[in-house]
Amino acid sequence: MELNCSRTKKTMLNAIASLMDHFVIIMIKFASRYIFIFTLGKQYLGVSALFSSIITILSLADLGFGIALPQALYKPLAQKDERSICKILKFYSKVYTVISIAVIAVGLILLPFLRWIIADKGTNGIKYINIIYILFILQSASSYLFIYKKTLFAADQKDYCITFIESATSIISTLCQIFVLLLTHNYLLYLSVSIIAIISQNMFISRRCDKYYPFLKEVKLADNLDVSEIKTLSKKIYALFIYKVSIAVENGTDNLIMTAMCGIIITGICSNYTLIIKSVTSVLMRAMAAATASIGNVIATESNKNTYKIYSWLDFIGFWVYSVCGICMVILLNPFIELVLGREYLIGISTVVVLCINFYICGTQGVNSNFRNAYGLFYEGRYRPACMIVVNIVSSIILAKYIGITGIFVGTILSRVFTVGVFDPYIVFKHGLKMPLINYYKSHSIYHIVTFIVGFALSFIFNKWKISSLVWWILKAICLFLSINVIYIILFFRYRVFAELRMKFTNFAKNIYYRKFKQSNGVYYDNKRFDI
Repeated sequence: MELNCSRTKKTMLNAIASLMDHFVIIMIKFASRYIFIFTLGKQYLGVSALFSSIITILSLADLGFGIALPQALYKPLAQKDERSICKILKFYSKVYTVISIAVIAVGLILLPFLRWIIADKGTNGIKYINIIYILFILQSASSYLFIYKKTLFAADQKDYCITFIESATSIISTLCQIFVLLLTHNYLLYLSVSIIAIISQNMFISRRCDKYYPFLKEVKLADNLDVSEIKTLSKKIYALFIYKVSIAVENGTDNLIMTAMCGIIITGICSNYTLIIKSVTSVLMRAMAAATASIGNVIATESNKNTYKIYSWLDFIGFWVYSVCGICMVILLNPFIELVLGREYLIGISTVVVLCINFYICGTQGVNSNFRNAYGLFYEGRYRPACMIVVNIVSSIILAKYIGITGIFVGTILSRVFTVGVFDPYIVFKHGLKMPLINYYKSHSIYHIVTFIVGFALSFIFNKWKISSLVWWILKAICLFLSINVIYIILFFRYRVFAELRMKFTNFAKNIYYRKFKQSNGVYYDNKRFDI
């Protein structure tokens, strides 16, 4: 019971710290984007979006180690096996050094092909484009330095221990970038600040990790992993690499195809929407991912029945959160862009709807990914990413010829629905939860129908509400947010999963209240016990 309480407490701390951290950073990032647009313009905005996509593809050099490392650390951390932890971290420290070098090497190899991708696509007037690209490469490569220790906090459910460092460095670097833009309008200096910030952040986190885990001083002296251990990791990393390819294709090729077929300025305009959507996604994923290490703990300590119950809870929470946010963004994104940036930065509502549908689908599929990672079911789904790559690229290119930029994003949705939506639930339910797969499709059919009906009805109502200032936009957003949640509470009040979650959070709140009451009054309630 104490284990459950500790697990819940750590999950809550990680989620709260992550949300607060990301909210502050996002607000400053939006301010930075606003100044970026009006000091450098649409062309540099497009170049930034394009090069970010190329760097996303270069992240394939990671090979999946970023996911495999926490999974490899779960067991030794639970057993407090410091010797094994040091062995694993020593191995990964060498791996990440090689990855950093590989990113630089592959990035430089691609440099001669740069002009072919963006030739005659609105880059006239952009100076030092090759140097800009090289700085993007260095920015990506520097992110792997000193990073292996950070993963130890994630695997040990202590992400909140480094949240302040990540927030502080991100805020300071963004403010410095704003200062540089306002004073110099120099994009090269802007990128240089980011590189310095990334290296500094990783160094500070490395030192914090050494203080929390004194035994890490022995990492360099630790034994090497056995051949059998390396083979086990290699099998998972091989499968993870294929997953990484599919993620890179999904996140990186849209902008490449868009630039090649529609021009770099269109890419820049769309990047404003993807920035907002990805910012919301990052907040929600960080909050949801706070439970990922807890999932590993649940799998190791609980029965399949209890694990499935927790899966159902997280799946329902994922639906609720992503559905509410998706509906809000469909209705609020274009009015926000028009108020802040102007009508010339708007895209069609059909494209906005498709982007938000993709956001919703990705979010509701996230729980399966978390459980697949926690179970270590990478090899079982090794063919799914290859199917996803083919469907994504082929459908995006074909549809782009007929319906423009909307077709590119429709291709991404199709690749997710017909691959991730089929393979991941099957893998998790058959090899992990060992439960009937029909349960998943029944619940998700209900979730999708509710989202569509509520979204359509509220879009019809709230689109009649015209706004003329940010104050009215905020008021509209609050009313919309509350409306969706009230409707969902009414619809799902007697739904089994929602009832269980109500009981769980009620008991958790009572537990906290009585603990505080006992501490403040010095009274021990022998008969008061609330199991979480």
